[in-house]
Amino acid sequence: MSQSSVNNSPLLTSSFAPGDVTVLLEAGDVELVSIERKEALLRSGRSYGTLLTPESAPSAWQHDTFEAALTRNGEQIGALLSRLSATLLNAYPDAVYVSLARAGTPIGCVLRRLAWRAGRDVAHYAVSIIRGEGLDTQALKIIQDKHPASTLIFVDGWSGKGAIAATLRASLPPGLPWTLATVCDPAGVADYAATYADLLLPHAALNATVSGLLSRTFTRGQGQLHGARLEEDLGLHDVSAEYVERLVELAVSTNGFPVSAGPRPIAPAQTAMALASELGIANPNLVKPSVGEATRVFLRRRPQHLLLREDHPDTRHLLLLAHQRGVAVTFHPELPYLAAAIIHPGES
Repeated sequence: MSQSSVNNSPLLTSSFAPGDVTVLLEAGDVELVSIERKEALLRSGRSYGTLLTPESAPSAWQHDTFEAALTRNGEQIGALLSRLSATLLNAYPDAVYVSLARAGTPIGCVLRRLAWRAGRDVAHYAVSIIRGEGLDTQALKIIQDKHPASTLIFVDGWSGKGAIAATLRASLPPGLPWTLATVCDPAGVADYAATYADLLLPHAALNATVSGLLSRTFTRGQGQLHGARLEEDLGLHDVSAEYVERLVELAVSTNGFPVSAGPRPIAPAQTAMALASELGIANPNLVKPSVGEATRVFLRRRPQHLLLREDHPDTRHLLLLAHQRGVAVTFHPELPYLAAAIIHPGES
């Protein structure tokens, strides 16, 4: 694992290959709580960015879902990444990749590798962004100081309602040259989307073990970089570097394959919210549309209801989990996403 420092303060290491990413996160103290305790504290008004639930080894369903998605969608994802890389490199000769930890970081690593293969040395940083807290402004300052003339390309894996995109836009100063790129953008909120389809990216099924062994990020106090834990005890299950390698190989082998982003969706989250309202759910924080976000709900929260557009291979794991956990399932052909999970109202 590589390590660097900022102002003599050590940055966290990661299990991504050396040179793939500079992680602008530091170790720090954070309150470790169970899922039940976390939900109670969130209901009392605590910030999501001040709590962390320790991670355990991936379950069988997580591993199986990850591998199945990589097998089933790998070629398509490779072609999408290849085209996204070419588009960004052509549009921004002064690009710097800034991936949003954690879902964006494997994608940022792949884009950096593809840029290198194209003869471009594009710097790549991973930074924290937290709903309700915003983008890590200290990390942003570090990047701006090192690359004052560059366009910052923020990288994420997928969108849901578009909350992270809105948080990002609200966090950035006027006049900063930047753009947002995602692989899958079913919310239609990114500036560059490889596809607007709701596609299951394999790493949605895993947490730290596909994210460089980094935990979810948290705040560390005013004027300090956001923090994370390095989940070294999960090292035997780590597939972070291997995942990047596999995606790069797929992108190279599918370079030039015809892929279409499709039409940009118009206000799809409103349709998901309208369907949720029929179930008595009015709080938007309880509605998590997109197959990636729905998968994360089953990983981290207590789902009350699962909405599916159709019987689709990318949602079979959700249907199985819902049946196992007694979660109600309804099919809505008009749902713009493949899936949307509704969190139990007592756990907002």
